[in-house]
Amino acid sequence: MAGETAMRIVVEARYRARQLLLEQPLNLPDGQRVRVAIEPIDDAPVGQQIVAQWRAAGVIGAWATRRVSVPSTRWARQLRQRASHRAR
Repeated sequence: MAGETAMRIVVEARYRARQLLLEQPLNLPDGQRVRVAIEPIDDAPVGQQIVAQWRAAGVIGAWATRRVSVPSTRWARQLRQRASHRAR
């Protein structure tokens, strides 16, 4: 490999039936030896990830149990106090 420039190609693939199925073709000669590094990809869009984190933290739906007789500012203060006292 002296004097050769190392080529690095990054492609996405899916693992199915004990095989990696590339999502695009590679321009490599038949029989070319390669090194493969596996890095899982989270397919959920960023927005969905944030919503899932908010659900897990109890942010989404927190107002569902609010009684109408409790002013919204007081309810928000109570939610903040509960959140600040949660174990981290």
